[in-house]
Amino acid sequence: MRKFFVTDIHGDEKGLKLLLKQAGVELNVDQLVIGGDMINRGDNSGGVVKLIRQLAEQFPERVHVLMGNHEEMMGDYLKHGDRLWLSHGGQETLESFDAHWADETIRRGHMEWAYSLPVYFEDDEYVYTHAGLDTRQPLEQQNRDILWMNEFDFYQVPRSELLAFTGGKPVIHGHTPVERICYDGARMNCDMGSNTYSIPGERALGIVNLSEMTYLVYKQASKKLEQRRISRY
Repeated sequence: MRKFFVTDIHGDEKGLKLLLKQAGVELNVDQLVIGGDMINRGDNSGGVVKLIRQLAEQFPERVHVLMGNHEEMMGDYLKHGDRLWLSHGGQETLESFDAHWADETIRRGHMEWAYSLPVYFEDDEYVYTHAGLDTRQPLEQQNRDILWMNEFDFYQVPRSELLAFTGGKPVIHGHTPVERICYDGARMNCDMGSNTYSIPGERALGIVNLSEMTYLVYKQASKKLEQRRISRY
């Protein structure tokens, strides 16, 4: 079984489909973890949520979907009327959801699914989360504050302390855009800046093959694909 990870898709359904195809993901045998932030910024958040939910329901033992801070903002908007989400791509996401689901009940059901997802997933090798982990709280008691965790703070945690906390399992995450994926033995940030990176030409979506320590990158401006090896330090 190969293990794949995709995070911070931000509405790029076309890129997601292309990467799954080009990476040869076979969900009858492979594992796929989605690291959150499926929505906002891009032009097809509805399509991304629809596709990922379908895959999760079709392959419940192989596809594991996590919540990101953008799904958290959407939940706060729907439950409490918090308008912060609207200024971070939420308005466009609402329009995309409307285009995919005319029926309000079905539309609302997909939104509730997205903001009710778990904040971490653990397998026999790794712990997966959106932004980081709080080593002051037991893993099973992590709260939604970790969805907003600053990368600087997370990487200030000594590697030995983090690995002791996770039982020796490295943490695979996203949230903060990077141009290259690096692995320090305890953490790996896989957010390639889809529709968010400050340099438009470097905005990309990546799929990480953790079994081979490689990743496939789809550059959104040039529409080019690049195969890379994960750097270690």
